[in-house]
Amino acid sequence: MLRRISLVAASVAMLALSALPASAATMASSTHKLNFPSLHGVRAWGTYTKTSRGVRLYVCAEDTARGEFAAGAVVLASNASGSLHTNLGAVDMLGYQHTTCRSGIVHYTAHLKIYTFTGTSTGRISSRSKTKTVY
Repeated sequence: MLRRISLVAASVAMLALSALPASAATMASSTHKLNFPSLHGVRAWGTYTKTSRGVRLYVCAEDTARGEFAAGAVVLASNASGSLHTNLGAVDMLGYQHTTCRSGIVHYTAHLKIYTFTGTSTGRISSRSKTKTVY
């Protein structure tokens, strides 16, 4: 009888420890799509996921115009005041109908903005889309 009581007590203790509140459990984040602003010569897409370490980004850019040397897509992340920021970009310089993708984690999570651009062979930006605020 004593053995059964200790077994039941141990089972109840295990059940109580495994039923942690939702805030103590790891939160499952969902992946969101990035809809980049359109620009002639660039097709861009990507995703972002908020994690405990920052924002995990995946960005791709494709050159869709024969006359453009480079096509790029950029994600800008900043802190709440905007005084600190970082970016992650994918730039395709391989030519017409080639795609370049990049991924990484940025640690500023208050604001996220995106834009696309095309570039010349001398390293200058020939055209740039409007900056779109994601959040």
